[in-house]
Amino acid sequence: MADWSIRIIPNPDSIADRPALLVPDLVDALPGDPLEVQEDDLVSWNNETDQPYQPWPTDALGNLQPIKTTTQPIQTITPPPAPPPFPLPSPALYLSDMIPANLSSSPAYNVVMPASGSIVHYCLIDANGNPTKVRGQIIVSAIPQALKVPGVSG
Repeated sequence: MADWSIRIIPNPDSIADRPALLVPDLVDALPGDPLEVQEDDLVSWNNETDQPYQPWPTDALGNLQPIKTTTQPIQTITPPPAPPPFPLPSPALYLSDMIPANLSSSPAYNVVMPASGSIVHYCLIDANGNPTKVRGQIIVSAIPQALKVPGVSG
């Protein structure tokens, strides 16, 4: 299991519906690049802006996806408004609580394979739970199967 980070940085162009940019915290990564991970890796976000944001799963077209809680009573939540923090363990596609300005996310997202395809699409929602047009992708690959090694006889 590896730990990964995605930076949320101010958009230098100050576009109203794209106030921030998403950049994988990797050498030579550019804003908008997807992050490539394996199942069970951990992903966190480092909010380097002066506004709180929360990564929220979307479909490929940017529509917010509902998340089902894991504790009773089971609820299905779709912003807005911004949801309260979920108790641990987090639901499968719950990416993070709201990330305060200039802080890192909590909890880290424990990567799961999406129900269809291999890409987790997400956007940033603002403090009121409204989606922005800031979009990101996490490309998930399956954990390799264990290699079958022939026994060693002495």
